Amino acid sequence: MIAGLEEPTKGDVLIDGKNVKGIPPENRDMGFIFQHFEIFEHLTVWENVSFGLEMRGYEDDYIIKEVEKALNTVGLLDYADEYPNIFGNPGLQKLGIARAIATGAKILIMDEPLGSLDPKVSKVFRHELRNLIKDLGLTAIHVTHNQEEAMAIADKIIIMRSGKILQMGTPYELYENPNSIFVANFLGETNFLQGFVLKLLENEKINVWIRLGGPKIICNNIRQQFNLDDNVVLAFRLEDVYLFPIDYNFESSQYEWSKMQFFSAIMQTSRFIGSTKRFYLMLDNGDNFMSLKPGNFEENFIPGEELTIGIHMDDIYIFRTPESLLNELSLT
Repeated sequence: MIAGLEEPTKGDVLIDGKNVKGIPPENRDMGFIFQHFEIFEHLTVWENVSFGLEMRGYEDDYIIKEVEKALNTVGLLDYADEYPNIFGNPGLQKLGIARAIATGAKILIMDEPLGSLDPKVSKVFRHELRNLIKDLGLTAIHVTHNQEEAMAIADKIIIMRSGKILQMGTPYELYENPNSIFVANFLGETNFLQGFVLKLLENEKINVWIRLGGPKIICNNIRQQFNLDDNVVLAFRLEDVYLFPIDYNFESSQYEWSKMQFFSAIMQTSRFIGSTKRFYLMLDNGDNFMSLKPGNFEENFIPGEELTIGIHMDDIYIFRTPESLLNELSLT
């Protein structure tokens, strides 16, 4: 609808305050960058970039100036006379960007632009892409299913499901303040435990008892009203789970632990994954959850060892139990 390929059933599409409803795609000053590059293999790099300008009937001098500028911007000017088959995927994507910006596009619409890249290459190129767009002063609408990619390059993220906007905001706002179980699960890695409201405390705190005789946990991060015995879901990030030996002396520690919630769990196993180390844990009631630590985390706990678990009150989110928790936890 933004591009003009579909007409909205209601409402308007405003660009710089101007309603573009009814204006054809070619007159909306937009550039399109696709996952499958759609490069003309029989044309040179120069001819690929100049094609759109020639179709619009611009003068030769203008075309030369704009193509040179676009190719220089993406670092491909030295390859102007080559054919696209010399490039790998990053080079082809740069060529697609040059072709888009050469036509004077003010908005780039990108459909999974990094989806065809190797994961390592993608992590490097995503920052090049962001810097390029920022340097050009463009607006980019970037569709992706890669949450890490979205967090790394976006100024604003809009999370959609089944055609509806669930939440929008900066990466930090969405990560730190998810408004639903789906959003909390979609961005980053999150543990979820079911329980019920045991007691309503002062200062809008709630005491939740994890199901089947699990630990009692005080929650501070409350976004809605709850009543006694309400079924709830507690959510907390993997990296927010602290691990201590069962005999750890908190009194001699230099840190302030007054807002930490402590309970015990059994470590089932751990996995070293280079820069991170992942711990798999189980409560007495059989519920499983995880902790994520840096790869150089020094404690070497052994499977079957009982640990003290700490979670800061402000890092626990509480949601009302949905009709289908499985559906909320689905990423589709």
